[in-house]
Amino acid sequence: MSEYGAGNAGMCCALIPEVWYPGMKVTVRWDMPVGIQHVDKEKVVEVERYEETGSIYIHIFQDDEVKVVVSPYASWSPRHPIPAPIKPTGWKRKAGA
Repeated sequence: MSEYGAGNAGMCCALIPEVWYPGMKVTVRWDMPVGIQHVDKEKVVEVERYEETGSIYIHIFQDDEVKVVVSPYASWSPRHPIPAPIKPTGWKRKAGA
C-alpha cells in the first residue's frame, strides 16, 4: 500500500441485514506487506449505522483504524459516508512507488 490514498480492492460476496442494528460487528482481515514480507492483520469492528442498504465498504486508516460502512454510493461519490482523502499541497509520489 502506498503512503497516500493507497488504493482499493474488491471481493464478492457478503450479505448484510436489510436493517442495521446496534452492536452489528464484522471481522476484517487484511494483508499489509512490509517489503516482500506479508503481515496479516485482523480486527473485529462495529458496522456504522446505515439507513439504506448498498455495498459494504471497508476503510483502513493509519494505526490500523478500521471503519465499515454500508452505502449505495461508491467510495468516490460526494454522498459516500467517508469522504475521499485530499492530497496534501505539494504531495509527490516517492520514486519507485
